[in-house]
Amino acid sequence: MSSEIQYFQQKCDLLTKEPEIRFAGFIDMMGNLIVGKFRKDVEPLKNDDERKKMFIEAVLRIRTRQEFDDNLGPVEYAAARRTSVVTMTFLLDNKVLFVSAEPLVDIDVTARKIIKLVK
Repeated sequence: MSSEIQYFQQKCDLLTKEPEIRFAGFIDMMGNLIVGKFRKDVEPLKNDDERKKMFIEAVLRIRTRQEFDDNLGPVEYAAARRTSVVTMTFLLDNKVLFVSAEPLVDIDVTARKIIKLVK
């Protein structure tokens, strides 16, 4: 196992110990899951194919937002609150950290916690 994959796995393990985090995974810029993990007591809401579509969509949104980095500055994170889950994405070098959290989390507090745990 490469040191990069080990690093990603360690971060997923750390993140999924948090009670508000349902899933943490690292995605390449093609939308492929490199490493990902659900919290032990979580039942996935989507199957593998549906998650793959979500990952591709997340990467496309990140690439689109990058067009505005020059005058607006880079995006720290992006979040979507749905009735069943909150999803957040973080661009880390050339990888995307995709996190799903419990639906009632304070998005900004949770995002700051994730950034602190991953950096």
